[in-house]
Amino acid sequence: MDNNDKSKQPSISVTSHRKMATSSVHALGKASVAALLALTVCGAAYGEVWDLPSPQPADNYITENVTWFAGQVREATDGELDIRVHPSGSLFSGDQIKRAVQRDQAQIGVHVLSAHQNENPIFGIDSVPFLANSFEESARLWDVTRPVLDELMAEQNLQLLYHIPWPPQGLFFDREIQSPEDAEGLKFRAYNTATARFAELMGMTPTLIEEAELSQAAATGMVQSLISSGDPVYNHQLWDYLPQFYDAKAWLVLSHVFVNKERWDALDEDTRQQILAIAEEAEQRGEEGARALTDDLKTQLSDKGVAIHQPDEALQAEFKRIGEAMQEEWLEKAGEQGQQLVEEYRAMQ
Repeated sequence: MDNNDKSKQPSISVTSHRKMATSSVHALGKASVAALLALTVCGAAYGEVWDLPSPQPADNYITENVTWFAGQVREATDGELDIRVHPSGSLFSGDQIKRAVQRDQAQIGVHVLSAHQNENPIFGIDSVPFLANSFEESARLWDVTRPVLDELMAEQNLQLLYHIPWPPQGLFFDREIQSPEDAEGLKFRAYNTATARFAELMGMTPTLIEEAELSQAAATGMVQSLISSGDPVYNHQLWDYLPQFYDAKAWLVLSHVFVNKERWDALDEDTRQQILAIAEEAEQRGEEGARALTDDLKTQLSDKGVAIHQPDEALQAEFKRIGEAMQEEWLEKAGEQGQQLVEEYRAMQ
């Protein structure tokens, strides 16, 4: 059977596994009983298996969050639904995760939707510079945007479960930046369309580099700057390569947890409600983790020799110019729907 048709296969309950085992004993003979029972126990212990790829390492708080979520789902369903987390892009790289879940090559995944705003600009609303640059503003923007994202994801055979915010984004450089001109021509690591455009407007040269490739890219000089919460810089020990940090607070990018919709719809209503309740708690834990990490990262990076700067007047003016330009560009691409979302969000402030 084609792998892409897995979602259409009927699920087999633990009871069904046992009935199959009992009815097959005489046909298989005593020599095969042990093997059949082992298969039955395996089915009972693990139930239906869902693979969850994550681009981040196992000790990153995003992966830790989805690992907690998976454990809670396993416990709540008595092992009938076993979500297995694959960190560090080991199963699929970040840019492949969304499509893999759409096609049921993985059943559930976590990734930044802003990496896919070439499909629809609304996916990138959280990465519009200086639109929402605090946890409170990010939460309001999420509340406004969630219903639209739900519809867009459903059209792509995906069910959105919850989001995890990253700490506010700042800029790392391999040198001190005393004026915007000092950044011109630097090689910049981009992780989505917004970060690439930010680099272009600042005169840098963007290259899309997945997090799993960061260490090698920095060591070989392919990365001289990047925009980040600081977590990838610390996790991949990049402080020697990028020792200057400017706390721009440009935006709070969101990682999203989503599931193949056919798999989701095949679950019974009680199970779906259990998972949604766990997702709501995981979302709260994710924000708490991001808030705690915001100050901790600066302290940890400072301890490793990274200089923490507040942008001076010239850099602030440059960031404002870039932010205004990117907001206008995004609104033009997002059209009436994007304009309505931004107006609704701003009316809440």
